[in-house]
Amino acid sequence: MSHAYLFSGPHQIGKMTLAMDVARLLNCEAAEPPCGDCRPCRRIADQLHADVRVIRVQGTGREGRGRTAISIDQIRDVQKEASLKPYEGRYRVFIIDGAEQLTEEAANALLKILEEPPEGVVFLLLTSDTGSILPTIISRCQRIELRPLALELIARELVKRFGTEAGRADEVARISGGMPGWAIAASEDSDVLDRRASQLDTVEVTLRQGLEGRFAYAERLGTAFTRNRSGVLGELDLMVQWWRDVLVLSQGKTELATNISRIDTLKTAADGLSTDSAANAIKAVQETMDHLERNANPRLALDNLMLALPTIS
Repeated sequence: MSHAYLFSGPHQIGKMTLAMDVARLLNCEAAEPPCGDCRPCRRIADQLHADVRVIRVQGTGREGRGRTAISIDQIRDVQKEASLKPYEGRYRVFIIDGAEQLTEEAANALLKILEEPPEGVVFLLLTSDTGSILPTIISRCQRIELRPLALELIARELVKRFGTEAGRADEVARISGGMPGWAIAASEDSDVLDRRASQLDTVEVTLRQGLEGRFAYAERLGTAFTRNRSGVLGELDLMVQWWRDVLVLSQGKTELATNISRIDTLKTAADGLSTDSAANAIKAVQETMDHLERNANPRLALDNLMLALPTIS
């Protein structure tokens, strides 16, 4: 085993699942690890194991707002714990969930640990944005890239493992974009699809409205962004998917559509717009997401988006 690994890939591709499996592998008591049934494996699965820690963005800052980065204090705690021998198992495992969210100070502190790794310690860094991680940190990790699975494989496994109806499994697989984590969550919890459908309903209603309704929608998202960045970005990503479906349907590629239960609405929108309009709408939403991730003024960025998007019938 290396002392450090970097698992990269899109959200819900399976990075945390793999990290937990590695933690079980290192501390399992069975002859063929990881067994998933022994006491260490169960305690790791329940996040109760003393030697396996998950570090992610948490807590609030001085102004009472939710933090947006992994702080230097969190990594200092890791430094202290990493200097100690394993308490309960054979290895201490530190899983840094969202390594791209390390502050500059935290990243430099982590780099020092990786340069002189303690014995019996393994670091697992998870990221969906390798480009935002210090190259010096990347160079000290073994890299494993997780890629989306074939949609047919996901649909087949949903039918096999969860008894999902074939048509629904096909749509869930398409919506997942090859992300098994999302597909499993949607199959286990019907609220996942219900929430998504509700958000898409809101998107469609907004695109039919005039400026007053659009600006009200922008205000709601802008207010929510300060406390739930990922939720707002997720809703905008749904909008990208919706416009992508409009684009592929305008080209007569129905088989490539994601939201197959909304085909009629999407076809109506595609019939009323040019291909360029749909493509420009996708570009506008993606640029807005990029601006928000770079800490642009949320309300201004979203107001400009509402002005850029075409109206559907």
